[in-house]
Parts: sequence; C-alpha cells; structure tokens
Amino acid sequence: MADIPNTPPHGGHNPEPQKKRHKTQAIAAPAVSRPMTRKRLAHHEREVRNQRRVVIATATAIALALLAVIIGISYDQLWVPSRPVAQVGSATLSRRDYWQEQRIAYARQIAQNFQLVALFGGNQQFTQQFANQSPQINSQVQKIRTSPVSDAVVGQWQTLQIKVQSAATMGINVSDSEINQALANDLGQIFIPPPVAPITSTATMSGTTVSGTAAPTTGATATTAPTATQNPTSAASPTPGGPTATPEPTSTSKPTPQAEEAVTQLGQIVDEIYRRYEIELVNVQVKPFLTKDDFRSALITQYREQVINTKVQESLVPEQSFELSDTPKKVKARQILIAVNPPAGATPAQIDALFADAKGQADSRLADLRKGASFADVAAAISADPGSVSAGGDIGLFDVDGKSDNGATYPPELVKAAFGLALNTLSDPIRTQFGWHILEVTERQVPTKDEQLRAARTKALDTWLASQRAAITSERFPPQTPTPTADTTGTPTVVPTYLPGPPTQVPTPLPTLIPTVGTVEVTPALIATSTVAVTSTVAVTSTVVAPTSTATAAP
Repeated sequence: MADIPNTPPHGGHNPEPQKKRHKTQAIAAPAVSRPMTRKRLAHHEREVRNQRRVVIATATAIALALLAVIIGISYDQLWVPSRPVAQVGSATLSRRDYWQEQRIAYARQIAQNFQLVALFGGNQQFTQQFANQSPQINSQVQKIRTSPVSDAVVGQWQTLQIKVQSAATMGINVSDSEINQALANDLGQIFIPPPVAPITSTATMSGTTVSGTAAPTTGATATTAPTATQNPTSAASPTPGGPTATPEPTSTSKPTPQAEEAVTQLGQIVDEIYRRYEIELVNVQVKPFLTKDDFRSALITQYREQVINTKVQESLVPEQSFELSDTPKKVKARQILIAVNPPAGATPAQIDALFADAKGQADSRLADLRKGASFADVAAAISADPGSVSAGGDIGLFDVDGKSDNGATYPPELVKAAFGLALNTLSDPIRTQFGWHILEVTERQVPTKDEQLRAARTKALDTWLASQRAAITSERFPPQTPTPTADTTGTPTVVPTYLPGPPTQVPTPLPTLIPTVGTVEVTPALIATSTVAVTSTVAVTSTVVAPTSTATAAP
C-alpha cells in the first residue's frame, strides 16, 4: 500500500516539520567566517606580540621592584646589622650590638646624672649641670642608626672585653649575684627610699552618743605620739655648757644585701631611675625612647666592669703583702731666702762669685737658727721672698712636682731638699736660680694605708690593662685612620716658670678719678702719703687740681 503522507486535518498543512527543518538547517550549517587576508593576519600577530611584551615588561618591572624591596629590607635589616664594628679576641661587636651598646650608654649617662644630683643636691650651681638632661639625651636615641659610630662607645666595649677575657685567664670570673650585690650596695641608698618608721596615733574624742553612735563635738582633740620619740621628764637636768646639739644624720654604710635581696633591690633601683626619667620627659611632653631593660643593662654592664676591676686589683696587690711607705704626698715648709741677682749678661764665673759671696750670709743665718733664733723673726728681717716674709717664711704645701696649693711652682732643687728633710729639721743652704734657701719642714702629709693601697692598686690595674691591650688582638672595622700628630721634632722643651715662694699679694688698686672738667695733675710726692677726698665721694691717693671742682685734702 502506498505511503500516505501525513497531512494535517481539515486539508491544512503541518508547519511544525518546517520549523524543525529550519532549526536543523541552522544547526547543521553554521556561518563560515571570511578568511583573513595576509595583511590582517600580520596586524593580528603584531598585536599579540605587543600584548605579550607589555605583560612581560609589567611582570619584569613588578619582579624587579619586589626584588629591590627585598634587597633593601635584607640590607637594612640583615646585612647592615650583621656587619662587624669591632673585634677583641674571640668577641665581635656587630652593628646591631653597637646600637644596643649606644642605647645603654645613653641610659647609663641619665642614671649617672640622677646619681650626681642626689649626691650634690645642696650645691645648686653644680647640680644644674646634670638636672633635666634626660630630654636632650632621649632625643639622641632615635638617631642611633643614622648617627656615626661613636669611638667612645666602641672603646668602652673593647676595654670591657679586654678585662673580661684577660681576667678569665687569671681564673677571675664575676657572677650575677656579685654584680647585683655591688650595685645594690652602691645605689640602694640613693634610689631606694628608706622605710618610714611606724607612727602610733592615739585619738581622744569627747562627744555624746546618739542612737548608739558617738557624735564628736567641736571640742574634740587628737593627740599623736610617735613611738620613736621619748617623752621628756618634767625635771630634766640641764646639760653642762648648754644644750647638746642634735647631730646631723650621716650616711652609714649598710651591710651588703644577700643575693635574693639584691635582685629585689635591683628592680627597685631600676624602677626609681625610670620614674625620674619619665618625670623629666613629661615636663617637656616628650615620649620616652629608652626602656627599663636599657637601664637595667646599663647598670649591670657598669658594675660588671667595676667588680672585675676590684678582683683584678686585689689579685695584683694583695693587702696582706702590701708594704706601707713613709714618703709624704705633700710637705709644708718655711724658708729664708738670701737673694742673688746677677746682672744681665753676667758670665757663669761672675754668677758663681756672687753666689759664693751670698753663701757666707746664708751660713751665718743658719748658725743663728741652730743656736735658737726664731725662724719667723729671721725670715721677717732678711728674707728676700716677698710672698712669704710676712707669714714667717711659710711657703705652704706642695707636692713632689713642686706645685703648691697657693698656685706657685717651686724650683726642683728646693722641692728635692724639702722631701728629703725630716720633720722640724733645718736644711743646709740650698742653691736655686733665686739664691740661697734655708728650709724647715713643718708638716709631712703621708697618705694613710687605705689611700696608699688604693693608689697602688689603681696603678697596678692601669699597668695590667696596658699590657693586656698589647697582648690581645683588637680591631676596628673599617680600620681607623690614626689622627696625625704634630711633629715635635726640634720643638724646645717648655721650662715651667718657677717662683722662689708664694705669689706676692698684689694690693687692690684704688679707683682712678677721671675729671670731666679741667685738667688733672698728679703730684708724685703725695701719691703714697696723702689721700684726697673729692666731692664725688671717691678717694684716691693723689692730688687733684681742677679749676672748676673743689678738692679737700683729708687729714
């Protein structure tokens, strides 16, 4: 049977197959793009290459920027801090270590300022140099990284390292407890306030009771009786010679604190120093840049070196084997000077002849003194030293270098003879450039045992440190260029200006009258014998002749 086409009813056609056919055709036959010409293809390739270049350049720039940042951070945070500044033996001071050393150096300076202010608080002129210095020092802390390396700070570090390493070879080591105890012993009395004595108060109230409550009246009295004060007796006997003055409080040395107590006191000292530091900054509204750890490290470093010094000194100069010396540190003497004044251009032979002539007079006066003549009377009669003649020949105290307390420098011949004389002993005539001196030593200041021991240990420590500097390798990075020194070749040695005795007291000059009218004539004969009183109430030792002013001679 023949196929009958599927026709829609009512003789109409079915549009759905057509829609499907159109849809099928649309899917099956996509639009074909037009082929690119060679020109368009070349342009497209250029655009792709340009875009690729832009991407690569951008990525490279970003990578280089990141690399520069990483290098900069590494240089600033890793390379620079790790660079060596100095080396002593096996110890190396890096730049990062130096920055911390500089911080604790500033902290140490502030703490020492507070210490000086506390010790010399009564001297305002002295303490004003050290008070309120914290803001200025604090401002330098922020500049540590950008400031040049301080030779002083590096030198302090090198010195400490030399002492630590050299002391270790001697078997000397310092513990934390020893540092804390020395620190607390020295600074505890300054920065730890003394405990306040308890006060017992007894209050006596008079009042009425209202509803079980004591209501004080306006006549209530309170009596406070400190327990530390003794009540005086009614029949106190007077002290012979008047009342006894209350002694001023003196700073008594406290026993060295134990290890645990020293740790506690160290914390209290650091807290007090930091409190004073903050107070000085608050007064000028400045933010603190140092921390408590900086102050703690500063004190510990300082006292580590101090304890090492003490132990090395005790090892070098033991007290048991130390021998005392009777050599005086200073002597006090009086003299009689027989002056010799050679004329200008005199030959050595002529000068010797003048001294020989004067020697006879000196021997004669010495004989009189040994027979019992008064030294002061003879000095007043014939001594040619104007600075000491009015004081009985006393020339004061002077040391082995001839430097006197009164500012004079005495000739070495006189000084040598004085230090060789026993107390209250007359010398033979001593020749100096001024003439012949007859000396008598009236005082010899011999240092005490503690003073001699301290001086000997200080000298021994200096000598030991100098030898250790030469033995231990110590370097600076970069190497320091030595400061050129002035060429002293051919420079003559400066000879000090010696004096035969104390400087002569120069009288204070009287004011000079300058007349405003007329002329002034001074009569030489009246300069030293008369006094002229002028109406302007100024007195001068001269005669004033002024046509328009009146001068009245005073009797």
